[in-house]
Amino acid sequence: MPILRQKTAASLLLLSSFLLPGSAALANGTITPYSSCTIGNATVSMDAQCATFSVPLDPSKPDGDTIDLHVAKLAAQTRKPKADAFTLLAGGPGQSATESFPALSFAFRHIRRDRDIILLDQRGTGLSNKLECPSDDDEEIDTDNLFFDAQKTFESSTRCRQAQHLDPRFFSTSVAVKDLEQLRQTLNIPQWNIYGASYGTRVGLHYLRRYPDSVRSIILDAVVPPGKAVGPEIASAAQQSLMRMFDRCESNNGCNEAFPNLRTGTLELLARLKTQPVSIAYENISTGQQNTMEFSDKHLAATLRLMSYNSHGTSILPSMLYDAIEHENYASLARQVQLQSAALSSTIATGMHSAVVCTEDEPFLPEDIDLNAMDETYLGSELLLAMQSTCQAWDQGVIDDDFHSPVKSAKPALVLSGTDDPVTPPAYGDMVVEHLENAVHIVNENQSHIQAALGCTPLLMAEFINTASANALPMDCLDRIRAPAFFIDANGPLP
Repeated sequence: MPILRQKTAASLLLLSSFLLPGSAALANGTITPYSSCTIGNATVSMDAQCATFSVPLDPSKPDGDTIDLHVAKLAAQTRKPKADAFTLLAGGPGQSATESFPALSFAFRHIRRDRDIILLDQRGTGLSNKLECPSDDDEEIDTDNLFFDAQKTFESSTRCRQAQHLDPRFFSTSVAVKDLEQLRQTLNIPQWNIYGASYGTRVGLHYLRRYPDSVRSIILDAVVPPGKAVGPEIASAAQQSLMRMFDRCESNNGCNEAFPNLRTGTLELLARLKTQPVSIAYENISTGQQNTMEFSDKHLAATLRLMSYNSHGTSILPSMLYDAIEHENYASLARQVQLQSAALSSTIATGMHSAVVCTEDEPFLPEDIDLNAMDETYLGSELLLAMQSTCQAWDQGVIDDDFHSPVKSAKPALVLSGTDDPVTPPAYGDMVVEHLENAVHIVNENQSHIQAALGCTPLLMAEFINTASANALPMDCLDRIRAPAFFIDANGPLP
């Protein structure tokens, strides 16, 4: 059963009588006429209308150099659409809205009935001057050696920084929200209905801070609180997610009987692989060729982390882990390392990711980080150390003075979390809701990262946007949301 955490305001008028700094009209960008296009990627795509939106590279210099941003429109399925359009803010940082939306479009089909959906590829992503590193498209992902090397990380990051032909200091969230506001003004949209996913919640919250009168409603899915520098808590969140998987398997008769001692066996396997990597051969599903690798604890950790982003991935992990623990069969785990890493690389603009993280996160890391405590988790401290090494090669970009302050608002807000999220736990949603006076926080039990497509959530989101209120949503339907059953073997779950 979901957990509802709700705060309501006596009135929505609290923010309607003034504008926060930056809410004044911006110098409009210019946009080309729409033309037919296809958005998405090689896996899933859909027809749309696309345009090019030109804005200043440096917003403080409206007469200076400009850059082109990619915009797509999915027209409402009614002849008289509502004036307040819907927009999606993608995750990452580094994911493209137009590439991400088609895979999630099922979740927003009810919203599209009455409203146009406008997608803006955030500067640095997709077709909006993508900031990618030289190896992004030229080399296959190297999963043979995942061991952290500070010097190699710095050198790779330096090459990426030097490869950028545009100044990455202007590819931060503080600049991106200005682009979104310029687009709203240029298209004469009175207000946005915003959906932000993961990093997109950071963008959405900062847009709400800068332009409160431009927001009609906001949905925050897998929340990144403004006050959190991403990095120090990733390992503990991932560890908590793994422990919850063990708990759930142990409390499920079928899973516990099929995979006894899964918790102990997995932790022992991680410890053994740390000192004794295993030489394995496996079939590369993408190429059909036989691959070989030294399978280490780093490969297992990467598999655990990336698969736990999705509850369907979590449902098949026990069988894969037990196959390695009991039969020393690592092939399925190795294939997942390759598949998950390749999928992640293909969707993230690595240069833009660094531009954001090295502006908004790494410079604000607390000084008292307990690396020893992090090393007690299966991920350890290497992700944090890698971020620090990466950012030595990047200058801090444009960031507003109040960027990390809580966003206070009485605008209608729907906040979505999953109890098993390995990166943005429900506590993050609680932190944000504390300052949103007209918000409901839905926490789905045994669910992971991103809730939009689960069960009746698409209908709830549509109703929330139609009414601009989360106070009377028919929440009972959420009780029917269940985590996918654990696979007992290759044939699937028990009947």
